[in-house]
Amino acid sequence: MVGFAFIFFVFGALTATADADAFLGASVSKEAIEQALLLELPGSENSARLTAIEEELRSMYDSLPKSDQGQLEPSTVRYALHRYFVHKHGWYVKGLDPQGAGVGTNTSSTEVMKDLAPAYIQKLFEQRLHGRGLQLQELAVFVATVSDLIFLEGAGSLREVYQKMDMPIDGPVSQKAFDEAIRAYFAGLVNGVWVDFHSARDFPTMEQEARDRYAEYDDVIMWARDLRESQDFFDQTRRNPFVEDSGITWERATAHLQELMHHFGALTRNECRSLKEDLLQMAAPGTGRVLLSDFYANTNLQLRESVAYLRNLGVLEEEGLRNPRVIMSNYITSVSRCMPFSSYFSVCCSDECESLTGSLENEIRAPHAAPSRIAEVVSGLSSDTKSAPWSISPLLMDRLNEIASHHHGQVPLHGRLFMQWMHHAYPQECPFPHVSGTTSPVSQDEWLEMHQNIETVEAHHNEKDTHSSRRNPEVHAGLDDLPWAAVEELVAIDKPSHSSRKAKSFMRNIAALVALVSFAMPLAHASKTLLGCGPKEKTHHLV
Repeated sequence: MVGFAFIFFVFGALTATADADAFLGASVSKEAIEQALLLELPGSENSARLTAIEEELRSMYDSLPKSDQGQLEPSTVRYALHRYFVHKHGWYVKGLDPQGAGVGTNTSSTEVMKDLAPAYIQKLFEQRLHGRGLQLQELAVFVATVSDLIFLEGAGSLREVYQKMDMPIDGPVSQKAFDEAIRAYFAGLVNGVWVDFHSARDFPTMEQEARDRYAEYDDVIMWARDLRESQDFFDQTRRNPFVEDSGITWERATAHLQELMHHFGALTRNECRSLKEDLLQMAAPGTGRVLLSDFYANTNLQLRESVAYLRNLGVLEEEGLRNPRVIMSNYITSVSRCMPFSSYFSVCCSDECESLTGSLENEIRAPHAAPSRIAEVVSGLSSDTKSAPWSISPLLMDRLNEIASHHHGQVPLHGRLFMQWMHHAYPQECPFPHVSGTTSPVSQDEWLEMHQNIETVEAHHNEKDTHSSRRNPEVHAGLDDLPWAAVEELVAIDKPSHSSRKAKSFMRNIAALVALVSFAMPLAHASKTLLGCGPKEKTHHLV
């Protein structure tokens, strides 16, 4: 958890140096990224926070494929960070997709686009660690740095709302005024670039637009207020009882915002669960598939996207089928269900397979395992629709052995074939992994920008009627007929050096510490310039 004082101090320092916009807009200054990284290097001020993140990452880290020096390669780092943020907060952070992204050339020499910020942080690590990859402590620093950038941008956006609503930053505001600022903050997220917001006079119109765009807007606002009141109640014991509470200070405001950002992913779970229940009622038992005809015929669904858009999302099975099918798990976790929450990430329906994979990793603690060991562990894992213990079918066991035959008798846990196997084992929870390059999903807004002649991603009435008329439950395929593509794609190839690992362990840990501390030397000048203080000045973290 980011220390509240950290947000208050750093953002205040940026404001003092006339660089408050470093965290606003579509790009971020490289100096700001470097400063955030510097403040998260191991030290007494943040050691407890980094230790906590390391423990959260440990079981996944132990099971990830590593180089012959025991480090994580760039693709594995992106994969690990993506999974961490999805599991921890429901955040789908831009730039942590499986393909990743390099530092682009479409920005100035002093800035990078925010969706490329993770790539720039990785570049800093590679430069200082001479390309040898990351270990657990460095991965935790990476996580903390990305988290800091996200929260600092949130604080910057809230500060911008304060300015437009004519609210003071340097003094407390009433609870009513703060709640109104949060409403403006969230309405801005819902509307994006589609509504102008220049002053308090624009707020009523902007909020009404948000209600029209997002049916659950008022429920979210009520939840945000309840969260703030609960936090205030629990924080009473920390305050001086002899000092009158004059209102919500800027430091408390950023603390409330942090809690809101942390917990918003959990708020969407009810909506996602309701969607899953609706789809399960239409799906053939155990398949995780819904006939497109049934999908369009169900008027209870809030959104029924067009065939073209569903195809783009990669959630539609059509090959060899008279009546196409919607893949439930892919549809629920698709970008179509995501809400942009910042320039850095969106909040989407959680990938339920992540919990299953995490439990498997916690038991295996290695990048690969024998088919029998995996079957033993997986048969003991319960999901939302399958209770343990359950029996691995002969077909599933054959497929697991088939994967192992391609990898010297072992099954890699972080490859496409095993993820496909997990989809067959848990079709309602684990998405089907498409072969790279076969899909290129985009958000609803991006789809509309690509197709200027349409106003919605929803299917036209004629399209719905055409497919609904083909309803025939008997055409549903069974579980054994789910598609299987024998194409392997590994996150990385595990290259352990067992004979030298123990001998080199101590020296490698020392080298890692030295390499991390070495960040402070070239970034010290950036710290002095950005914060306007001497190198001995410290930032205090409240954990």
